Amino acid sequence: MNKKLWVLVAAICLLLPVSLSAEVLDFSIGATAQYNIPASDVSGSTAEELTNLDNYGFGAEARVKFLMLEVSDMAIVGPDGNGWTVSNLMTAGLSFDLFNLVRVGLGLGPEFIINIDENGNATDVDDDPFNFGTIFMQSNCTYKANVDFLLGGITLSANYTIPSQGFNIKNIVENGFDVSYLTPESLEDGRFGVSVLISLI
Repeated sequence: MNKKLWVLVAAICLLLPVSLSAEVLDFSIGATAQYNIPASDVSGSTAEELTNLDNYGFGAEARVKFLMLEVSDMAIVGPDGNGWTVSNLMTAGLSFDLFNLVRVGLGLGPEFIINIDENGNATDVDDDPFNFGTIFMQSNCTYKANVDFLLGGITLSANYTIPSQGFNIKNIVENGFDVSYLTPESLEDGRFGVSVLISLI
């Protein structure tokens, strides 16, 4: 790629966000909640299920946005039978501001999951004893789409997460790289969530 083309690409990256009244740099942090019922079952949820806190996970989210690039870290803790599930989803992707009113983003990244039983024993998704290396290898890449409403220094965000079909280091090492692993699972198997973020920059 020649020098003139690089200059043109850089100019577009700088001018496009400005033309849409977007912030060049943003760092925000806040609280998040996720409804731990697959989207396919949400329409059939009763009022009792919707108000039952056992069906929700709660945690925190942090985001950094530079121009059209955005990274996010979302940690959630929620009940799981007689124990708890702790998940941490780190994504990177693209985010677009529309006239500094609405922000639309899509990212992909690993989701680390730890299960903790009533006795405090930690296991991975296969119920094997906790081992960070194993959890790292098995961390499945997950998609996160979000629509944000920008209210000054506060952002109200609705998100939807969908796991990929096994895109993780373990599968790549054992079976080789297969692009089909990146295919999202059924769109109906995703989960809805909301976040309230405060911009610090």
